[in-house]
Amino acid sequence: MKKTIRLSIHWLILGLLTFAMLGTYTGSVISSVVVSKNNLEKNYLIENQYYAQKLAAVTDSLFDNMIKNLTMEARNEELLTNDSRKIHKELDFILQSTTYFNSTFFADKTGRVVASAPDMDLNGTKLTSVGVKSSLEKKVPIISKPYVGVTGKLIMLISVPVFDESGSYKGFLAGTIYLHEDNSLIQVLGQHPKHKNNSYVYVVDSEGNIIYHPDKSRINDNVKENKVVQHVLEGRNGNLEVTNTKGISMLAGYASVTSTSKWGIVSQTPKESVMEPTFEMARQVSLIAILFMLFVFALSLIMLKKIVNPIRNLAFYANQMTTEPSRPAPQIPNWYFELKELKRAILIAVDFYQTKLTNAESESNLDPLTGFYNRRFLERKINDYNMYSIILFDIDHFKAVNDQFGHQTGDEVLKFLSELVKRETRASDLCFRIGGEEFLIILPETDIHITKSVAERIRKTTECTLSPTGKPITVSMGISSFPAAADSFSELMNKTDQALYKAKQEGRNRVVTAVYNKEGRL
Repeated sequence: MKKTIRLSIHWLILGLLTFAMLGTYTGSVISSVVVSKNNLEKNYLIENQYYAQKLAAVTDSLFDNMIKNLTMEARNEELLTNDSRKIHKELDFILQSTTYFNSTFFADKTGRVVASAPDMDLNGTKLTSVGVKSSLEKKVPIISKPYVGVTGKLIMLISVPVFDESGSYKGFLAGTIYLHEDNSLIQVLGQHPKHKNNSYVYVVDSEGNIIYHPDKSRINDNVKENKVVQHVLEGRNGNLEVTNTKGISMLAGYASVTSTSKWGIVSQTPKESVMEPTFEMARQVSLIAILFMLFVFALSLIMLKKIVNPIRNLAFYANQMTTEPSRPAPQIPNWYFELKELKRAILIAVDFYQTKLTNAESESNLDPLTGFYNRRFLERKINDYNMYSIILFDIDHFKAVNDQFGHQTGDEVLKFLSELVKRETRASDLCFRIGGEEFLIILPETDIHITKSVAERIRKTTECTLSPTGKPITVSMGISSFPAAADSFSELMNKTDQALYKAKQEGRNRVVTAVYNKEGRL
């Protein structure tokens, strides 16, 4: 005969506990890493987009201020003289008063430089660059595309036309920005908060050429094949995970600069930068989880012995009680026997009778219509509290509701009000139905001021909520506090009932506090 396999419930529970804790630990670490990584990537994308948009707005404002500055200086009469030294002095003043430009010059209507600053090396030179030609042809404020100037430097030209008093065109006043040197534009673009995550900003012109990059050797590189660059040159704002021209995965946010013919600003963070804080978070989670698990495991071992031994004793006791109570205790039964006997003789029986007992006790304490406690439960419960307040209230003109709509609707109104009161009271508050439409709320450890606030809230909610009659009902309320207002519960109920009666006399739909004068009268 095949030997029956015996399983110890002690080791079975211990094995299940160990498996559950290890599984929980593994799942929590893995889920924390995945969730943290996804959230960090999402946050970096949003932050980079926000920063790119903010930087684009600042850049637009900067160019607008440059144009305004040159426009104001273009009205200076010194520019209409033939004295190049006076003009040089004015141009030098423009450079010294702002950090907008690396150099300034004034050219006549043929494109010949009349004067320049900070030095006068260009005086008399006829300029033929793209920016100069555009300024001479359009005779309007111009922000040129980046180009290589006569100095051999990659520059941008900001120019405004100069007219005399009769409106005749005399040339243009221009400021140049050297994209490899320090100036306001480079300072603004270089303000990205580059932290340990290696985030940085770069800027491309309308052709996809880099015109600003923290690594100056990248300036003038064409990166038009980059998807982010393609999006931003189309005038879009957004964020995207992309692989850059060096094969590095980036979390990029981008925005366009409208004042410069579709410049694009890209703020990006290497994706690998997300992993360091993710692993650090996972390490901290693991450390805390391990310490907590060791504590729980040790506590569980202690509790296991206390729980398992009584179960086995109860199984033996159940077997003895269901067969022959006088019979000596048999050996400990096998695993199946324990489960069958415990479930059949203990759990089923105890649960069955406990349920019946609980239901019977609950039904004897509850009003079947409203679900509130009844007066019988009130008489037993009230002595448990040393300090409490009460709200005594009933429905105004409830007889009219029954007469007009019938008793079935009247019952629906009572249930409606009881549900409303349950929502507006705390879990610790006790609600009672002590009469037909009369209710009582006991608020343990609550002073009269909070009680009045609760009563007013119930009253206002009731008068503003449609009842089963199709329109709101109202309630009148009396409130009081023990032991401040009475020496016994019966005395407190009497005084609160007088306050309720006063609320009725004063027009109903109100809360009245039971306050007594020296003569003891309301």
